[in-house]
Amino acid sequence: MNKLRAHFGDSLRRFWRQERGAGSAFYVLGMMGLLLTGAYVIDTVQTTGDASQIKRAADAAALAVGREALSKNNSDFSAADRQRLAWEYVRSNLGMNSKLAQQLDAADISVTEGRRSNARRTFTVSVSFASQPVLLKVAQRQHEIYSTVEVIYRPSEVALVLPNTSTETAAELAVLRRLGKNFATDFLADYPDRRLALVPYSQSVSVYDDANWSSRIRNWSLSGALKPVELSSLFRNNDYGIANLASRMMPDLRSKRMCLYRGLNQGDNYFWETAPAGSFRVHYRHDLPINAPDMPAIEWIGPNPDFGQANGVNDTRYIIGDKGCPTAALLPLTDDLNAISARLDQMEPQFNTNYAIAMGWAAMSLAPSFRGSDGWGDGEYPLDFNDNGSGNIKAIVMMGNTTGDWFDTDAYNAYVGEAIDGDRQGGDLGKQAATLRFRSLCNSFRNRDVLFYFIGVRPGDPEDFGRTLFGAVAVPGLQACAANDGGYIRFADSSSFSGAEGQISELLDGILEDIDKHSSAVRLIE
Repeated sequence: MNKLRAHFGDSLRRFWRQERGAGSAFYVLGMMGLLLTGAYVIDTVQTTGDASQIKRAADAAALAVGREALSKNNSDFSAADRQRLAWEYVRSNLGMNSKLAQQLDAADISVTEGRRSNARRTFTVSVSFASQPVLLKVAQRQHEIYSTVEVIYRPSEVALVLPNTSTETAAELAVLRRLGKNFATDFLADYPDRRLALVPYSQSVSVYDDANWSSRIRNWSLSGALKPVELSSLFRNNDYGIANLASRMMPDLRSKRMCLYRGLNQGDNYFWETAPAGSFRVHYRHDLPINAPDMPAIEWIGPNPDFGQANGVNDTRYIIGDKGCPTAALLPLTDDLNAISARLDQMEPQFNTNYAIAMGWAAMSLAPSFRGSDGWGDGEYPLDFNDNGSGNIKAIVMMGNTTGDWFDTDAYNAYVGEAIDGDRQGGDLGKQAATLRFRSLCNSFRNRDVLFYFIGVRPGDPEDFGRTLFGAVAVPGLQACAANDGGYIRFADSSSFSGAEGQISELLDGILEDIDKHSSAVRLIE
């Protein structure tokens, strides 16, 4: 029995010795697994760190390419230029990782362009790199990191509205010319799909055109508007061969002026969105020649045309060249800086002021209903409104000397023989009608996303809006133009443009920046 127990003990001891050896093998294998796992983790962390750094560099490169494409609007920015710029930004944004910087070269960078819509382009910067495990002796792996930006660029149209009233002396107009030329150059330079219209104004805005004045006045006039009833006696008997208001012998046409009007009643807003054909009446100035001695004039015997009737007390009547209708006519949208400069040079001092009428014509210079041969003559411009998501930007930039005490309440705001806005009561009611006219017009601009910027000159605190008649009557209505980021109203502390040229130049720079903000953006989308 003792021998049996001794034999069993020897067998058990041999078994334990054998198992301890087997346990050592498992221990070694476990250690190797841990080492391999650690090596994998270290190499993975290294690869992830490289990828994160490259992603940040690709983001910077994509944003740089997008901004450069926006500033150049794709002109003179070739695929090779885009790739070169992307490589420079990737390389300079790798930080202290010299090994990674040495591993990459320009051939590892690519830039592709896409388009989401006419106003939205994309640029994708891709970076290819290889991860080489440091601890694990396995083959390297290829990776690709990419970043995409969306570049939003909207074609832009601006109507620049400049006063040509009696307040604008030769010195004042010289300042306005400089400001206008600089603004046009800054707005149009390097942007092939931007256009600018010029709208000189006094009591009205002239739409005379040397090439097609005759067809314009005939095509744009209402039926019967060329022979208004109150001038029946003139057309029956005169010494000039004048049969209607389209006659070349009419004083305005002889002096190359053409002022038309429509939509003067409250809420009509000059029908600025409506096509021009068959919709306008023709201004003429019934006045004494002594009040405009430099203007051509005609005379005849007949009733007073101011009453709008064919019959009345006959007397000698006169029509003179309208000094409230500017010498410099509206220049439709163009990118021709020479044409803009030439039209600015034509500006001369005229007479009184009607801001709302000028605003109406500025809007008509941007209205797509005036596109084509029946309108301003351009088959492409004005572009459509932004209703269908086309993204087109339209803006009115207007200047005015607001120190005066009389504006927007004269006969230009009424049909012949009628009171202003159909309201036969004057005084404060006339001023209220002017305020309502501004507000209604501004609301119509906002309905079409037309931006409006006004720069006025008048002495005193630029933020104090209520000290002048303009501040009391016009500003409350004009504020509707600036609602919902639709522009703004600013004043320069001066009684003249010449005394505020520097201030106005800075304000115009701010307007350009704001238009750029509305018309363009670069954002990282992936």
